[in-house]
Parts: sequence; C-alpha cells; structure tokens
Amino acid sequence: MALNPAYFQPVNYDVPGKKKKLPTVPTKEELLKLLSYVQDVRIGFSIFVGCFQGLRIGEIIALKWSEVNLKDGELTVRDGKNPRRRKSGYGKDRLVVINKMFLPIWEAWRAMNPEEEYVIPDVSHNGMRAPHNTLLRRLQKRLQIYLERAELLEVESVQSNGVERYKYHFHSFRHVCGTNLRRAGMKIEDVRDFLGHEDVVSTQVYTELTREDLRETSHIAYAYPKSHLGMQKIPAVEITMDKETLLLQKEILEKKLELAKIWMNAGYTRMEAEQNAELCQY
Repeated sequence: MALNPAYFQPVNYDVPGKKKKLPTVPTKEELLKLLSYVQDVRIGFSIFVGCFQGLRIGEIIALKWSEVNLKDGELTVRDGKNPRRRKSGYGKDRLVVINKMFLPIWEAWRAMNPEEEYVIPDVSHNGMRAPHNTLLRRLQKRLQIYLERAELLEVESVQSNGVERYKYHFHSFRHVCGTNLRRAGMKIEDVRDFLGHEDVVSTQVYTELTREDLRETSHIAYAYPKSHLGMQKIPAVEITMDKETLLLQKEILEKKLELAKIWMNAGYTRMEAEQNAELCQY
C-alpha cells in the first residue's frame, strides 16, 4: 500500500501569508474552567460547536436551523471561508457530520429556541437581529470577559499595527477539534475536509501539534520487551471526547438552559431572562 507523501511533508512556515507559530490549544481543564464562568448560554454553545464540529465562529453565527439536519445527524455550512471569494463572489459549502453522542445537546438547544431562524439567537434593542459583524464583536467581547474571570486571558503577541492578540479566542476551540480528530487517527485529508481547509498544508498544523503522540508511540513500538527505558506516558493536554467530559458539559448546558427556560416561562423576554440568569450566578 502506497503511503501518502503528505504525512512526511513538514509544514512550511516560511511561505508568505502563513503563520510561523503553532496555535495554542486549550487543555481539558482550561475548557471546563472557562465553561464554569460562562453566563451567556450562546457563548457556551458556540464553544461546544467549535470544539466538536470545528466550525469557525463566523460560520456558527451564520448557521440557520434549516441547515441543520438532526434526524440524519449533519449540518451544512453555507458560504464558508474561501480564499477565492473575491473572484467567485461566494464562499465554500461543506457538509459536517454531527456525532450521535452530541445530538441530545443539539436537540436540547433546539427545544430552547423552537421559533428561531438562526442557531445562535439574537435580539437587539430594536427587536431585530444584529448585523453579522456586530454580533460577532459582541460575542468576542463577552468571551474575553469570561476568559479574564477564569484567569485565561493572556496576551500572546502584539501585531505590527499594535493590536494585541490573545492566547485563547474563538478559533482556539476549532483547534481543539482539529487536534482531536488527528489524534484519533483521522486521515489528514479527512480532517482537511471536515474543517473546510483549502488545502492540506493548512491542516498539517495538527500533525505538528500531535507529534508528541507519534513520538511516544514510536518509542514504545521499538522498545525491547523487558526494557525499562520506555518513554514515560505523556498525559493528553487537549480535551478528549470521553464520557466524563461529555456528561460534565451536558450538565452545565442543561442547567443553564433550564434556568433560562424558567425565567422565560415567568413572562420575561429572552434578554431579561439572560440578565436574570447571570444574576443568579452570584
């Protein structure tokens, strides 16, 4: 069987326009700590979709319920990121599978928003949904507040224009997804398609991030049977789809959904319900 040469090609970080620094992936403990501080359930669900579906935050905000098929366990990203958008005038569409273990969370979120057109609901002061970029900035700002409360808001670098770039942001959750897919053994081409990358070069960053896993496996494979020189097992640092993690995340989300539902049944608007829910956290 011929080996795919893409597995042996190192990432070229000197290509113009390519990032030279590997992204930082949140640990399981950091994610659970962050979720404990999240009060806006939309942020919590966006983190969930980023970690387990690999969607970009812009794709999450633009996602409509008409594009989510809970019966077959799949969703369709419309007009996604496309480097050739300027020429074609349109992004890229892709189909993303929803693992059956995550369907109950999607169904609970749908039950909470039965009349909404968009997966991430929003009602501005004028009763209309905020423009895409406005809503994006709002959610990013709220995420930074929760990261700061969780003591996870850390400046990683300062760009040439003086803008600070933080260690963790919405795109970090997408990196969690890509790293876990690669660690689980998914072929790099399949990871590329799942995440909607233009080419496999962008996806190779996850091979770099999981290199310690490969090093450990290789060392054990070639160690003598009675050797005590085996490499000590390195604990996984990224979140894994284990039962304990899923139950914790499901419990947090269900509690927030139930709390908001109680306020809404009492006659409060969604905005008032969210504000009351936040007050109950203290």
